[in-house]
Amino acid sequence: MSRSRLPYDRRMKSGESGTGIRRNAQGQRAREEILDAASRVMSEYGYEGASISAIIKESGLQKSSIYWQFDSKAAIAAAVMERGARRFFDATGAIRVRGKAGTRLQAYLTYIADNIDEHEEFLRLFLTLLITNRDPDVAQVLDRVRSEANARMREFIAMAFEAEGPEVAGIIGDRLAGLGVALFDGYFLAAQIAGVDGRNQRVRDMAQALEHYGNAIASQQHSAAARRERR
Repeated sequence: MSRSRLPYDRRMKSGESGTGIRRNAQGQRAREEILDAASRVMSEYGYEGASISAIIKESGLQKSSIYWQFDSKAAIAAAVMERGARRFFDATGAIRVRGKAGTRLQAYLTYIADNIDEHEEFLRLFLTLLITNRDPDVAQVLDRVRSEANARMREFIAMAFEAEGPEVAGIIGDRLAGLGVALFDGYFLAAQIAGVDGRNQRVRDMAQALEHYGNAIASQQHSAAARRERR
């Protein structure tokens, strides 16, 4: 059956479908261009310094296009962080490595460091917004990103110490996740200052620090369990 002989409602749906797809594709491209521009501007000037006008100028889009997609600068910043976090965490999934805790930790941290290096703009923007943002809506997104980072770090650390048993490994992960994330904050800032020089040594130092504390926690937990058994 030709298009001209289709029933009226089916012809309307067919036309709307093609038009809708094109509009959705155009809208998605515009949204990505806005987020790309906002990411660059906010990375350079912080949240307060990144005006809507600056984002419009950087993107090359009309003001109406910006406000069609987002109703405020806070909404743009939140969307930038959500997109960046999704890309970063999708690239930082759990991996399996054989060996003792120290060997595993170094492999895991090297893997995380590689992903941080590949998503440098996102991490720079994240730290910039942590310092400069005062909008509660953006703060909620930043908190979610930080919580996800802690959860991923806990998973990696617990996997490194799984030979200690699931309960003890979980305790070590709980205790050291925040430290692991903080160490990577320092790693990232050092990389911004010193570049790639000393990168591998910094990763080894972080792995050794976490191994030291993890072994100490494991020893405490096993000693406490032994005392309970003697009672």
